[in-house]
Amino acid sequence: MGYIIEVEGLTKKFKDFTAVNSINLKIKEGEIFGFLGPNGAGKTTTISMLTTLLTPTSGKARIGGYDLHTDGVMIRNIIGVVPQNFALFPELTASENLAYIGKLYGLTDKEIRERSERLLKTVDLYDAKDRIAGIFSGGMKQRLSLAASIISHPQILFMDEPTTGLDPQSRIAMRELTRQLNKEGMTIIYTTHDMDEADKICDRISIMDKGRIIAEGTSAHLKEMISTSHVVEVEIEQCPPGLAQELKKLPFIRSVDCEAGLININVDRKAGVFYHLSDFFHRRNLKVEEIRFKEHTLEDVFIQLTNSNLRD
Repeated sequence: MGYIIEVEGLTKKFKDFTAVNSINLKIKEGEIFGFLGPNGAGKTTTISMLTTLLTPTSGKARIGGYDLHTDGVMIRNIIGVVPQNFALFPELTASENLAYIGKLYGLTDKEIRERSERLLKTVDLYDAKDRIAGIFSGGMKQRLSLAASIISHPQILFMDEPTTGLDPQSRIAMRELTRQLNKEGMTIIYTTHDMDEADKICDRISIMDKGRIIAEGTSAHLKEMISTSHVVEVEIEQCPPGLAQELKKLPFIRSVDCEAGLININVDRKAGVFYHLSDFFHRRNLKVEEIRFKEHTLEDVFIQLTNSNLRD
């Protein structure tokens, strides 16, 4: 599988402010690649450059084999974009919006009619095809934006925080539509600050902060980066004095934190942990409700890599 996007030293400055600082990345054809980061990390600026909306200050990139600096028209012919904010015409109906976008891409009336009907059914808007888009809910507007972005059958789809502000049902619907498009062969670039969403949908993830890529890999790889240890949670009826000190004497335990009825135990291996802990509590006649491994999350990764300071 080859790379459909290759970026080297891409930088964007606005006067004295560097929004994107010399990033390098390679995105494989057919994958869902996520940009994860807080507001202001540089995600949207990066997408704006890769979609030819912004001119880079320096650096280079190839999109689908085309040079970002010289082949802008060709790049726009092979990409689709779902923007963060609704960018279609609120005074037009859903069908009229798709027809307008189709005309921009040079589609025939027959192609527009056939593709619009199919796409409106795909995004569950066919029954609302003759309603003006301005009265749509946020979820309906995003689904219409998605339909408009793929009416030209793009090779690459850029989705810039497409679920921001949506209710849970609409977020789930957008994720399912994204997965379906990817299964059909479309490469998808997905930016979000929702770490759980990135974990669920992306094949690989690039974490951005302050304009730089600070980590990249699969979700599992990123979680492994932050620690070689594991955390066991023990729900217990009571945590008597001195219990933490006794637990620390076990050879596989690194640290123990007791708070009310929950004990967090940092261990250096998983093998045999449940058996030894169960035996430990049983010999002390302590009633345990549950013993479970607490897996690292992408939020744990992000907090450890960037610290937890609030951002503007």
